[in-house]
Amino acid sequence: MNAPTVALLQEVVRRESLSMLTYVGEAFPWTPPREADTLSRVKQLVAEHNEVVTGLGRYLTSLRHPLTFLGSYPSSFTTINFLSLSYILGQLVVAERTGVAALERDLAALHDKDAHIRLEHLLHVKKKHLETLEFLAASHTTPAAS
Repeated sequence: MNAPTVALLQEVVRRESLSMLTYVGEAFPWTPPREADTLSRVKQLVAEHNEVVTGLGRYLTSLRHPLTFLGSYPSSFTTINFLSLSYILGQLVVAERTGVAALERDLAALHDKDAHIRLEHLLHVKKKHLETLEFLAASHTTPAAS
């Protein structure tokens, strides 16, 4: 695996490890009891996402390419602490759309077949999660007052 491919994969691991979805998994969105199932579903998405990202990191380390320093979450994420789950779902949809687009650009620049397969898997999972988040967000949208 060449150096640009390693650098790209390390950047993907860093970016996805610090995604809004991962952050929400560590935050405490305000959730009324009737939305407990939705919160549970979001936490399941977070766990699946983290599992795929961890697998990509393990793949790199198995090839003796250490992970770089991940850094910290963007400070803008702190504005979603303790907000309602309904609000956060909309924010997650926007963030995941951005993440899918970034991953599609990464795939277009990637020429290593094995690395390409692994990123395609991550993209597939992110698209599936985006669909779920869009559904959850739509089901939590309150109609405008007349």
